[in-house]
Amino acid sequence: MNLRSIYNSSAFLVGEFIVFFVFIPFVVNKYMDGWLKIIPLMLIAGTFLLLLLSDPGFDRKVLFRFRKSYAKKSVVRIVIISILLVGFTWWIFPDLFFEYPMKHFGSYVVTFFLYPIASVFPQEIIYRVYYFHRYESLIPEKPLLMLSNAIIFGLTHFIYGNWVAPIATFLVSWIFIYNYYQTKSLLNVSLEHYLYGIIMFTIGFGYFFQ
Repeated sequence: MNLRSIYNSSAFLVGEFIVFFVFIPFVVNKYMDGWLKIIPLMLIAGTFLLLLLSDPGFDRKVLFRFRKSYAKKSVVRIVIISILLVGFTWWIFPDLFFEYPMKHFGSYVVTFFLYPIASVFPQEIIYRVYYFHRYESLIPEKPLLMLSNAIIFGLTHFIYGNWVAPIATFLVSWIFIYNYYQTKSLLNVSLEHYLYGIIMFTIGFGYFFQ
């Protein structure tokens, strides 16, 4: 059995899954605080990207294609969900409403530029591009693969030390999953992820993701 066969074996896939999607998030949650949590995220994303690029079965167009027609179709969904987010935050968490841009404007502006680099792209490489390419053979049933992705994506956000982030992330992950399956595009799903994130930081809901 050669290294490629071992790397693609079910046993290796399960072990890899446990290490990167269970063990490392647990360690990060327990021993790292604040922006330090971004370091392992970016390291894992970089590692997974190199593994994808070295995999002859991976379609590299996923990393660069952008489906403009789908982006236009998703505008209505983005507007509706954004309105719901604004209403929900104002109703449930009124003390947080627009707190971030009003009280921390400098950090808020920096977020516009750092958020896609330090969070959005790394997360989408890990949880959409790599996850669905790598674990499709381990979980061949598409609905179960999608459900596992939503659950893992949600549970990972326990690193923020509250219950709101995991629940919100579990719910919104279905939008990202749908986007990715429709477009097979890192850029498309990352753009939608970025827009929701910026909206959340703007209205104060981003408090739960700090």
